[in-house]
Amino acid sequence: MKLPNAFLLILFFLTPTLKANSAIPLVLNSALYSIEKSDKTDVLEVLALRSPRVFFLSSHNEEAVVTARVALATHSWVALHINEQNYEVLKITLLDRPTPQEKQSGSSRWNPTLYSPSLVSSFNQATSLFDAVDSYTDSDLSDNCYNRAHYWARTFDLNYKIKSMKVFVLFTPAYRKEHNFNWWYHVAPFVNVTTSEGQSRVVLDPSYEQSPLDIRKWVFHFASKADHCRVAQYLHEFKDTSALGGCVVITASMYHYIPQDLDLVNPPVNWRCDDLKAVESALRAPAPYSDWKKYTDFLPDYCR
Repeated sequence: MKLPNAFLLILFFLTPTLKANSAIPLVLNSALYSIEKSDKTDVLEVLALRSPRVFFLSSHNEEAVVTARVALATHSWVALHINEQNYEVLKITLLDRPTPQEKQSGSSRWNPTLYSPSLVSSFNQATSLFDAVDSYTDSDLSDNCYNRAHYWARTFDLNYKIKSMKVFVLFTPAYRKEHNFNWWYHVAPFVNVTTSEGQSRVVLDPSYEQSPLDIRKWVFHFASKADHCRVAQYLHEFKDTSALGGCVVITASMYHYIPQDLDLVNPPVNWRCDDLKAVESALRAPAPYSDWKKYTDFLPDYCR
């Protein structure tokens, strides 16, 4: 089977949460978002909600294809066994784990009007927030963007009483195929900043930026070849308009963790314990803490 040769693409913003010895397949536990045809004969693209990386599955791997389709139909979690050299899916196993894990009370759908983000007084204050968190630039970034974004947002809220927002940029199949691009989303927190001209949305993504960045510049850093990016509210709009190409930008609250949350029937309305514990499992303890137990307030009392 000949897989896309774009695996040599510079990994300029993310790598998946897959940790294992290089001699054995990597394993990622996640719900799936979709299985799509690629522009390569007999190869399917697998999009997992807990990895921004696109994985590849041979259509001749019938058992894995059937398992993936069952997982999509039943909203089940799976274990993806992946060849780390070319990101081919070797095996898919159904997991006995419901998704989502935590039901939330409140509105039937994510409603931006029910969330009031903080207003940061100046760009200098935004820069202070940017500098105050661990950037993780010294790591291999195998912890995933959504974990870093959640750590940063939680820290802004906990230590500085700043309620940030999240921005997701999602890359359509048309964009990925046209530009041989093997990622399907990226996420980072942003804050609303007071300026002389009103307000500006400034993204804080210290793993990949040198300073806070205007949201439009940040989007086109990662979608530099897109001739347009559409603004949406819900994840289903990404799929509904994918034939238009380009990318789709969705903003949400600091509580939103992965793309699935953008269309969740019970949207996240506070910090979910499962999400925060997943962050602790995926990331090394942020500086200056030697381990997560030293960051005593990271988990709310109701998560202990």
